[in-house]
Amino acid sequence: MNHQISVYIQHNMLGKFEILIAILIMVLLFYFVISFGAGFFSKGEQKPEIKKYLKSVNILLIIIAIVGAILVLFM
Repeated sequence: MNHQISVYIQHNMLGKFEILIAILIMVLLFYFVISFGAGFFSKGEQKPEIKKYLKSVNILLIIIAIVGAILVLFM
């Protein structure tokens, strides 16, 4: 029974590379959603507050991507 569970887990879990790709895709999707919601892709003039907010979001997303990559390397 335990051998069957072990084989099932080995065949159905993601590897390091797939987890890293999933993290990067989620960060990229989060970037697009936040940017679209803040009006980054609109043609109008942006307020300085929005530019500052988007810069902060970009820094946060870069930190999340770096931490995710480091964690995947230690798996």
